[in-house]
Amino acid sequence: MTAPTTIVYKTVGDVEIPFDLYLPKDAKNVPVLLWFHGGGLLQSKRTNVSPHMVKAVDKYKIAVISADYRLAPQVGVADIFEDVQDCITFIRHPDGLLKYIDSTAIDAQRMAVCGSSAGGYLAFLAGLYVEPKPKVILPIYPITDPLGTFFTTSQPHPLGGGRTDHATVESFLDPNGEVVTSNEKNSDREQMYFYMMQEANLAELLRIKPGDDTYRIAKQIYRRRLPPAYCIHGDADRAVGVEQCDEVVGIMYGLNMDVKYERLHGLDHLFDRDAAFELERMYEYMMKHV
Repeated sequence: MTAPTTIVYKTVGDVEIPFDLYLPKDAKNVPVLLWFHGGGLLQSKRTNVSPHMVKAVDKYKIAVISADYRLAPQVGVADIFEDVQDCITFIRHPDGLLKYIDSTAIDAQRMAVCGSSAGGYLAFLAGLYVEPKPKVILPIYPITDPLGTFFTTSQPHPLGGGRTDHATVESFLDPNGEVVTSNEKNSDREQMYFYMMQEANLAELLRIKPGDDTYRIAKQIYRRRLPPAYCIHGDADRAVGVEQCDEVVGIMYGLNMDVKYERLHGLDHLFDRDAAFELERMYEYMMKHV
């Protein structure tokens, strides 16, 4: 694998939105795995790629693209999903990504969309609303419903910490504040997710109004359908309740959709940051469908 290449896929005003492209050596018509990071759509950045995904580039001969997107609450989920759609269009379109790389390196029509936590939520939204649909989606401990019980009930700090002080995140809560696409690890913005959990206000921060089911995955599956999906969630997850994934997978099973579910006993959020996890069955499922 060569070092990743950073490419700006979209500019909104003076805000550039980049992704990192990881290619295997001598790439020739390889499929694309597009991954979105977590953080509640409120924080984090594209460089938080788990070891298994970096290894997968050469192991499975795939292109991995890790994309940033604008962060809430300075924009809403509709704007963020617009970034997702524009990112996929950029990758697929002959005048997009292929202008920056050897035109035979990737086969952009063979696309999987993956994401962790809030990124898994974006993968589900891509599966619902992007046309043509991705060949397969791979949500990892995904958020599926910002209006679900987990996110409308105050939750304890998932790492055992105390309450997050409002003053710590006050500047990041301003909906009219500076629009950003990422933050550094040492930024106080890294406290936004913990603050959201204690305040139980994810839907509000994402500008989702009560009664609007557009961004509630389970509510849209019957009408919009989903491509084949491989879902992974630990049943000890303290940052996204496993029932979020259970609900969506249950509906997919009930509708006889192509879905596989690794519901992992005793594992918490971010378990796959450990290099011991390679998620082979997920990648095998992906390769079967792309």
